Amino acid sequence: MKKKTALLLSAVILFVSIMTACSQSPQSSPQPTASGPKIVTIAAGRSFYQGPTSNIYVHGSTNVWQALVMLNDKMEPEMRLAESVKASQDGLTWTIKLRNGVTFHDGTKLTSDVAIMNLDRLYHWNGGSKSYDPAFENTGEFGKITKMAKVDDLSFTVTHEKPIPDFDLRLGYENSAMFAAASFDSKKAITKPYGTGPYKYESYDEKTETLTLSKFEKYWEGEPKLDKVIFKNIADATTRLSALQSGEVDVISDVGGILPQQAATVLGDNKLVMKQRLVSTVHYYFMNTNSGKLFSDVSMRKALSLCIDRDTIVKKLLKGYGEPAKSVLTSAGPTWLADCGNVFDPKQAKELKLKAVGTGEVSCTILLNSSLLGRWPYQDTAAMIQAQLKEIGVNAQIETVDSATWTKRLKEGTYDIAPQPFTVSAGEPNYFFVRNLRSGGTNNSSRSYGIKDAALDSLIDKVAVEPSKTERQKYYAEMQKLVKEKEYVIPLWYDVTIYAMNKRVQNFNLDVTFCPDLYKVSVG
Repeated sequence: MKKKTALLLSAVILFVSIMTACSQSPQSSPQPTASGPKIVTIAAGRSFYQGPTSNIYVHGSTNVWQALVMLNDKMEPEMRLAESVKASQDGLTWTIKLRNGVTFHDGTKLTSDVAIMNLDRLYHWNGGSKSYDPAFENTGEFGKITKMAKVDDLSFTVTHEKPIPDFDLRLGYENSAMFAAASFDSKKAITKPYGTGPYKYESYDEKTETLTLSKFEKYWEGEPKLDKVIFKNIADATTRLSALQSGEVDVISDVGGILPQQAATVLGDNKLVMKQRLVSTVHYYFMNTNSGKLFSDVSMRKALSLCIDRDTIVKKLLKGYGEPAKSVLTSAGPTWLADCGNVFDPKQAKELKLKAVGTGEVSCTILLNSSLLGRWPYQDTAAMIQAQLKEIGVNAQIETVDSATWTKRLKEGTYDIAPQPFTVSAGEPNYFFVRNLRSGGTNNSSRSYGIKDAALDSLIDKVAVEPSKTERQKYYAEMQKLVKEKEYVIPLWYDVTIYAMNKRVQNFNLDVTFCPDLYKVSVG
């Protein structure tokens, strides 16, 4: 009996020795343990690093910086770093009270002095020159500010020349991004983004386009659950999904992160979880309407719109992950949306083309930005519309260029149609009209849209100072109908963003501006 026991014990010892030797083999990869660092790697189809020529340095999805006000799912104001934002009885002065005990990543505190400095910088941030310019005033987005004054350490006032009834909404997202004073150089460019978010900027590798963030232990809501968050730019959609399936990354996030035709693959993988949500991004055909261009004629713009089969785009190309656009405004903000009756009618399109340019064939260029093709089916959409335009006598050439060339071509005006998305990250849609449709608007000017309409400008100015929400709704409805009548901008579809993660990632959800709240994210 003793002999058998000894032999059995020897066998057990030998087996344990062999298994230990195998586990120490240099060919084995170390496995994560429950006590190891908690890291989540997120892939997107673009880089979230924007650098010192940006007003925010890194994208809001990073959670490095936070705003005074964010938007809830109804695109209404939700207090973030501000405890309250209240207007005076005459509507001219807003009092902003800050949260107490908010610390920046460099250890300094959020105070009214710092908040005023940040708002002044953003008010004078010139998107054209990508720099702080004291002579430039961003009145279109902030209203004409005449004074900002400290009340106490946690309160300050902002006074306007005229009442701005929606100023709390205008402060949404990057329009009130807060950074510590040490973040800026002498020209108020950000050299290191010391924000207040749950994760702080650690490094950016330009070669691999990898952004690394680390936990901010003194975050005002409490210690975050992750130790590090890593963002990777993986431009190719197929490579991006393969990285998620192989475990190279844990999440694919951002608008256009997963293409509609990839959804079935994600749903069929039992290691992954797929989610979707309607966001405030709309996809458009912006056109060069300047004199001498094909689409300077409103009949040709109408013909183009009538050649767009939005229902088929959503059903076939988007696999149902989208909504046919009813107007230039997003359905994510239903308070302001007016159904403008976009229809598909090739017969009427052909009649309008004949009226505008006669029976001969005319040509135009659809200029695609290659950096967007790995995020949305712009190539297939262009091919569909190209075929339809051919039927009415328009020879549309599809040209694909890199992002820098695309920007240059739009500035020069050497294009006809420029497909692109636009996201409203402020609560009221004046944000969209001011940038894209107002004479002299940032995008209208820098991208050669050529839109100059005194009646539309007047409505944009009126809605900015109208105190009654009901009246503002009427103004916005009138503005949408005017844009539809003139077809200055042609909306295609509303974005339903698809995103996915492996099952160990918990509580990863996107808001209406497609930003995750990384403070709530954990790993199992």
